[in-house]
Amino acid sequence: MRKNYFLSLILILALVGFSNCTTTSRLASPQNTGDTREAVLQADREFSKMSEEKGLNTAFIAYAATDAALLRAQSQPIAGRDNIRMYISKTSDENSRLTWSPVSAEIAISGEMAYTYGTYLLETRDLDGKLITTEGTYVTVWQKDEKGFWKYVLHSGNQGLRP
Repeated sequence: MRKNYFLSLILILALVGFSNCTTTSRLASPQNTGDTREAVLQADREFSKMSEEKGLNTAFIAYAATDAALLRAQSQPIAGRDNIRMYISKTSDENSRLTWSPVSAEIAISGEMAYTYGTYLLETRDLDGKLITTEGTYVTVWQKDEKGFWKYVLHSGNQGLRP
């Protein structure tokens, strides 16, 4: 009961408080990772690994549930994988690298929903080639799809670990 309450609280906080944070035709599939806390952490790590290796655009589309939502600064929520794909495809990820590391995770007793949170590092190059580094925190709410794969249903992050 406490985990369900805590999961609900995190979801509400994510919806209310967190507001800042070139696809290929063949996307790698997320791994089927089971229904344990460690499995959700592993899914989050694999999500980050795909972002690092194939680009953040590819990863954020591959791991999105059909009804996923992204919360971004200065923007209404972006709801639905197709809308996320359109939003993400407006910006090239060629000159950027996004990686993150989960700090913690909790999973619902049912084993079908979970959340992770942690820290991220975004490295981008400006027009002069200068490296710009941004660090922050994130939260991801996960749900199992019909095949048992963990997909995010809500993701948000905020800048602010370092200027």
